[in-house]
Amino acid sequence: MGTDDLLKKRKAGAQESHKRNTKNLSPKQVILIVYEGEKTEKNYFETLKKQLNLTNANIIIDPDSNPSPSSVVKYAKQKLKQNPNEYDAIYCVFDRDRHRDFNKALNMVKNTIIQTIVSDPCFEFWILLHFNKTKKIFGISGGSPCKEVQEEKAFRKNVKNYAKDYDFKEIITQHLETAINYAKEINSQNEAQRQTPYTQVVVLVEKLRELAGDKKG
Repeated sequence: MGTDDLLKKRKAGAQESHKRNTKNLSPKQVILIVYEGEKTEKNYFETLKKQLNLTNANIIIDPDSNPSPSSVVKYAKQKLKQNPNEYDAIYCVFDRDRHRDFNKALNMVKNTIIQTIVSDPCFEFWILLHFNKTKKIFGISGGSPCKEVQEEKAFRKNVKNYAKDYDFKEIITQHLETAINYAKEINSQNEAQRQTPYTQVVVLVEKLRELAGDKKG
């Protein structure tokens, strides 16, 4: 066999191997995360995406400008209707807080691929769990439950100069596993009985870690 023939044979073999490898690659999952209109959730999940190096999934983080649970779900359903075969999963992230349409929002996702990710009283409770495990009921004095979460000693100590555009990189890097463990423990007691506080953000976080192949965070 001549040199040219040998090179052609090797090239053909390499091309065939590439075709087989490409064929065996799993398509990227497309995950849509819809959240209330503040930047907090977006900043957190965008940072988490980078920390997990999520390259094998397409995570779309999309805000809804109307900060109410039913509006968030409505927006997600519109996205699903526009592209019914686009998404592998859709998550609606919103607060329990004192929204009057909360139960309506939960009913709106029935018989869909949409999953609600609720924090009671608010997303900031999930952030608090990165540092402190508490079953304290917030808002019983009549004030803002979410504001009371942010006024917790552990929150003020560890999340300094908190704002909607806060950089969560250090918190996620150092304390994510703590938040997951605390959330699971509290949820196992409170969520099933619809008692406050609890947060389902841990469900979404673990889904993203699973997609990234990250078992330890």
